[in-house]
Amino acid sequence: MTVRARTWGLRFRLREWLDRSWIVIPSAYVAAALVLGKVVPALEGDGGGPFGLSLAPDSARDILQAVAGGMISFTGLVVSVAVVVVQFGAGQYSPRLVLRFRRDPAVKHALGIFIAPALYALVSLGDVGGPGDQQVPNLTVALALALLVGAIIAFFLLIARLLDLLRPRRLYDQLRLGCERAIDQVYPRRLDAATAAAQPLQLPGAEPIVHRGTNGVLSAVDMPRLVHAAGAAGAVVELPIRVGEYVWNGEPLLLVHGGAAISERELTRAMIVSEERTFTQDPPFALRTIVDIALRALSPAVNDPTTAVQALDTLETLLHRLAGRDLGIGRLHDAGGELRVVYPAADWVELLDLALTEIRSYGTGSHQVARRLRALLLGLLERVPAPRRAAVEHQLALLDASVARSFPDGERELATVADHTGLGGRTEPRED
Repeated sequence: MTVRARTWGLRFRLREWLDRSWIVIPSAYVAAALVLGKVVPALEGDGGGPFGLSLAPDSARDILQAVAGGMISFTGLVVSVAVVVVQFGAGQYSPRLVLRFRRDPAVKHALGIFIAPALYALVSLGDVGGPGDQQVPNLTVALALALLVGAIIAFFLLIARLLDLLRPRRLYDQLRLGCERAIDQVYPRRLDAATAAAQPLQLPGAEPIVHRGTNGVLSAVDMPRLVHAAGAAGAVVELPIRVGEYVWNGEPLLLVHGGAAISERELTRAMIVSEERTFTQDPPFALRTIVDIALRALSPAVNDPTTAVQALDTLETLLHRLAGRDLGIGRLHDAGGELRVVYPAADWVELLDLALTEIRSYGTGSHQVARRLRALLLGLLERVPAPRRAAVEHQLALLDASVARSFPDGERELATVADHTGLGGRTEPRED
């Protein structure tokens, strides 16, 4: 096992903490502002000011005081705007998107940029224009004005960023990228005849290892650590629960099959339990979030089927990616080819149901959604491996039944046409 593999869990925890933290990035700006506030006044010379500035000490103090007071008030205003945008996004799309706003580094950098001019000006005031001080603090004021201009530019960029994050296409694209990375990690093997015909595992009796700690969600598993620990003991470690499921203190978390004595502490450290699900090893969570946005759009209060159609565009891409992977039970082997870890994962039928069932249930009363669903399913039917076509055909049959219930005879024909844009688009199957 490489050093990088051995430190996977540590890097995951550190990355999660950094992504969630609103302390690290703003604190870097605070520290820089404090240092500059002490260093820059000490560098002042006796010559004329840069950028054409030529100020008396009293005028410089007035400018620094205005910068400090104004930026503190301005930062409060910006935080209020950001909170309103997050509330709107959570109400309009899904509460699960709050985590996306919280993780966005642009928002954290913007907050740091906003508070830096105020702190710099406050610290600089202590060294500018004291009793009997006739030194002209041109450099100090010039840097304060430069930081102020930078904050104004950052404000415009932040507003553009927040508005961009509220666009459905932008949200779907971020969710798609996260889901694709999770698919590559959880389902790394391509589906072929050998994997499709894999026999059920026959494992010896199991010794359970229970969770000892705070209740929470199994957000990720340090697979390299599990493989290493199981290989050292000559055992097979099985996960009875999936990533994304809720676990509580005393619940069986792992099953150890055969082998010599194994370090329970080493195994439990590989199980990362936190407050909520993440995309890292949980493709269904990304699908769940996309579906939630579509369902909110299809609710009577919103009534926005076009956003649901855009969700189906993203789901179609992900389902085609999943269709060619070896799904279901995952198996990890050590360097010698021995089976060491077995973990459960969603199979093709479960993923197809997760992606389409609720959208079909709530959306087939809309011509757009019914037509886009049909185009998605017909495209899958053409391209998925033969063992998986039966599940797609079942979804088509359910769609036909839903359309028959939802539309009267005069409108049913329009709803049964496959259309990649919902209404008014191309109706023939997509060509490769």
